[in-house]
Amino acid sequence: MEGKDLYSVQNFIDVQEMNEQEQKGIDKMTNLVIDNIYNWKIEDNEEFRSTYRNIWTAYNLMKQKFSEVIRDDWERYFEHLRAVTNIILDFIPEPNKEKVLIALLHDSIEDTNIDFHTLEILFWPKIAIAVVWLSKKDWKLYITDEETKIFYFNKNHSDKTIKENENTILKPLWKERRNKEYFSHLESFDSMLNYVKTIVKEEDIEWLNENEIIEITKNIIDVKLADRIHNLSTQWDENNLDKVKRKVEETKDYFLDIAKETNSIVYKKLKTLILDLEIKLANFSNKVDEIII
Repeated sequence: MEGKDLYSVQNFIDVQEMNEQEQKGIDKMTNLVIDNIYNWKIEDNEEFRSTYRNIWTAYNLMKQKFSEVIRDDWERYFEHLRAVTNIILDFIPEPNKEKVLIALLHDSIEDTNIDFHTLEILFWPKIAIAVVWLSKKDWKLYITDEETKIFYFNKNHSDKTIKENENTILKPLWKERRNKEYFSHLESFDSMLNYVKTIVKEEDIEWLNENEIIEITKNIIDVKLADRIHNLSTQWDENNLDKVKRKVEETKDYFLDIAKETNSIVYKKLKTLILDLEIKLANFSNKVDEIII
């Protein structure tokens, strides 16, 4: 039977290195929480104990849910969640426990079987609302009834044809429609706030007041911007320049205005990351031209 020997020396070394890396990651996040949220005032602090329990519940839940998911850069997907959380703690002004939890959980509804009610029970409604806001919806919700009839109920379509139609016709339509709706909520603070209110109404949460809804919106903005910072920081891929260009343009179209409106530090960081990628694109294009010539 082929495969890695579970008892080999190399496997033992790999596991040890991962354990050390994992512990460093945990230690760094813990220290950032203690330093930037509690200013090291944690002795006999019941709020800190509660926060600590919640954060590490979310941490371990996401590590388990994304245990076999790898990003395009071959890094564990969980590292993205941890990185976004560390950006919240180390770079975004005024970090708080809600932002940390939202950052850790921000892809949970979109990419796992976790739903709103699970997050509501494990944590609290404000966290669940924010994660719903940050989650893109099921792509099939963006197919019209007419398209469903054509692609799924056409008697001349085999299973193979349906699969081909999904990949070549339906998914591009899904991405265009879904992204248009999703990014429309990022046009301004008010548009983001209104979408929070829509989710609150849909989930029938009547006890939240206006100030609490504004607070949720501010937390969402910071996590979304931290997420975009990490995405741009890890975006370069000379084998997929179209994706790099798309992410740069997407950031210009949908993120710079809200960052400029709400967070000047993040605005400057995004501008720097965009410039770095544009310089790489230009340099790489010149290299390709030289090779072709």
